[in-house]
Amino acid sequence: MRKPAVYYLFGLTAAFACLIASELIWLPAPLKTGSGMQWIEMIDWLFYFVACIPVSWAVGALLAIWEQRSEKGMILAMQLLRAAIVILSAIGTFYIVFLPEELFRLLLVTGAAVPLVYADLMISEGIERRRSANRMNGYGSRGKWPVWLPKRGGAILGVSLILLLALLCPTGYQVTYPGMTLNMNRYAHVDGGQHGGTVNGVLVFDRPAVPADWLYASILPLYSFQKTPENEPPLTETYAQVVMMKTDANSVAAAVAMKMAGIGEGLTADGVRVVAIVKDSPAEGHLMAGDIIDKLNGQAVRTISDMTGYMEQSVKPGDSVEVTLRRAGEVKREEVAAKASADQAERPVFGISVQTELLVDIPRGIDYKRFMAHIGGPSHGAMLTLAILDQLTPGGITFGNQVAGTGTIEADGSVGLIGGIKQKAYAVSRTDADVFFVPKAQEAEARSGAAELNIVPVEKLDDVVDWLKQHKK
Repeated sequence: MRKPAVYYLFGLTAAFACLIASELIWLPAPLKTGSGMQWIEMIDWLFYFVACIPVSWAVGALLAIWEQRSEKGMILAMQLLRAAIVILSAIGTFYIVFLPEELFRLLLVTGAAVPLVYADLMISEGIERRRSANRMNGYGSRGKWPVWLPKRGGAILGVSLILLLALLCPTGYQVTYPGMTLNMNRYAHVDGGQHGGTVNGVLVFDRPAVPADWLYASILPLYSFQKTPENEPPLTETYAQVVMMKTDANSVAAAVAMKMAGIGEGLTADGVRVVAIVKDSPAEGHLMAGDIIDKLNGQAVRTISDMTGYMEQSVKPGDSVEVTLRRAGEVKREEVAAKASADQAERPVFGISVQTELLVDIPRGIDYKRFMAHIGGPSHGAMLTLAILDQLTPGGITFGNQVAGTGTIEADGSVGLIGGIKQKAYAVSRTDADVFFVPKAQEAEARSGAAELNIVPVEKLDDVVDWLKQHKK
C-alpha cells in the first residue's frame, strides 16, 4: 500500500473511532483528577486530538502530490483534487485548534473532505492497477476482475458505508441515555466570590437515535427510545433553542442567588417570550421565536400565568386575537387565530412554546466556562443557583458534602421539573456524591434509576439549603 493511502486510512479510521467515542462519551464520566477536574473538562483537552484526522489527510494528499509531481495529462485533475483535500483539511484543523465552538462549521468543512479522500483512494488504486496490468501483459487477463476497478478501495468504501449507516443514519426515534456531572463551582465564578465546594449539576444526552444505539442499549443501562414527533424542529433550530435556554437559566440562577445573598433585586416579569413555533400552527408566519408578547386584545400579560389565564377565560378556539409584541426593539401587532389544543378540545392555543421574560438584576459579574459536552438547557438552574450562593456565603453552604442535584430554578426560588431524571440519577450514582436533590414530584422516577442513591426531594432551593445545614460533615 502506498504511503498516501496509509495516511488516508489512518484518518478515516480515527474519524470512525471519534464517532463511536462521541456516542459513548459518558462511559468514563466518574473519572476525576486530584485537583477536582472532571471528565467533562478533560473532554475539552482530548478534543484537540481530533485534529489528527484532517492533518493525516493533508499529509497523505501532499505526499501523493509530491510523488506524482512530474506527471501530466489526466493526473493534473488528481493533483487538483488533492489540493482541495489539503485546503479543506487545513481549514478543518484551524477550526479544531482555534475555533472548536464552531462545531457545525467544523463538521461541514471536515465532512466535505471525506468524499475527496475516498475518490483519491479509489482512483489512484485504479490507475495503479491499470499500469501494473499493462506492464505485465498489455491489458490484463480477460474474464477476471477488471484491471481498472479498485478492489481494496471498493472494500474500504463498502465497510465505511455500513459504518456510516450504523453510526449516523436517522431512525425516526429519539434516544435518551446517561450523561455526566459538572461541578457548577468550576463552571461559574462570581466576582469576589470564594472558591466554593462541590455542587454538581448533571447532564443527560437526548438526540436523534441511530441504529448503533440499539446495540448500545442491549449492553448498557437506561437507554430509552421515543418516536420523534412529526413537528420536531430541525436539529440546528433545536441546538439554538437549547443554547438560549442555558443562557436564560444562567441569568435566572444568578439573579435568584444574589437576591438570596442580599445582593440585588432578583427578577421581575416583563412579558412572555416565544421560544418556538409549532410547525403548521396558527402562529406560524405571524409570530417568531424571540418575540416578547406584551398584550392580548389590549390586555396586558406579564407572565405565562397571565397569558394562559386570559386565553382560557376570554378566548375560544377559532377566535382571532390581536397580539401586541416586541420584535428586535420594535412594537408590532399581529392577528393570530387560536385553535383547539390537541389534548383538550375547549382549550385555545396558538401553537407556540413560551416562557416568562424576566428582567434580571445581577450586580456582580460572573465568568462562565464553556465545555464542549455542555451544550445547554435549563435543568442545571437549581444547582447553579446553589453554587453561586455557596460562593457568596462566607464559609460556604455545602458543609463538606459532595452535592449533586437537578431541576430548573424559577423566579421565586422553586425547583422545577426536568427530563431524563432516571438517567440523571444513574449518572450521579456512579460518582462519590453524598446526596442527590431532585424536584419533589419526580422522586419516585429518580429512585427507579438508582435505588441505592441518597435522593432528597425538594420544592424550593431553601429546602436544599436547610438540608445541608442539618447534615454537616
